[in-house]
Amino acid sequence: MNFWIIFRPGFTVNRRLIQILSLSLIVMLLFSITISGSSCKKNTETGITADEGIKEESVSDNNSSDGTNSTVQTSTSESSSTSSSDETISQSASETETTAEIIPQEITDLIIKADGYYISGEYDLASKTYKNAEMAIKGSELSEETQQQQMSLFAAKYKKAKDITDTARMHYGNAMTLEYEQRFEEAKKELEAALSIYPKYKDAIDAYETLKAMMGLE
Repeated sequence: MNFWIIFRPGFTVNRRLIQILSLSLIVMLLFSITISGSSCKKNTETGITADEGIKEESVSDNNSSDGTNSTVQTSTSESSSTSSSDETISQSASETETTAEIIPQEITDLIIKADGYYISGEYDLASKTYKNAEMAIKGSELSEETQQQQMSLFAAKYKKAKDITDTARMHYGNAMTLEYEQRFEEAKKELEAALSIYPKYKDAIDAYETLKAMMGLE
């Protein structure tokens, strides 16, 4: 690169030295421009990064706020659901207490007494007591549904006790007829049949002992 510099007459300049100085100035100028450009770019990038950081922080705050609102809404919903459930349970319990009927003590005592006779094999007494309990239930002010529930507690035992008593009585009646006709052996078998299904049948026990005495079977 050649540079031409005009000097006043009378000065002698080393051309080579001028070239070196000129190159130095050019290099310094280019270096200064480069440094200035890098600084501007860095400042620009820093500004962009800062703006992005602010935006991200703002989005994060919004998300956090939305999450908090969602949590609050969920908690409120759960609280409302729990409250509604509690109210339903309370209402159900209240309705149960309101609709529950008190069973008269007389009915309860009759059923317990009849069960005792049934367990001990006193089928005649059990049948009569169950009958009294049934009449007391039907004559009470209990609802139809409650009456049916109470009678269902002893219906099967009442039927069995009645069947046993009726069958034993039938055999006893046959035995009395045969004994009157002096058909003692047949009468004895009828009484034994009666006692086989109803061992505590008092009338049949007494008749059997009397018949054996008559037959000389003591």
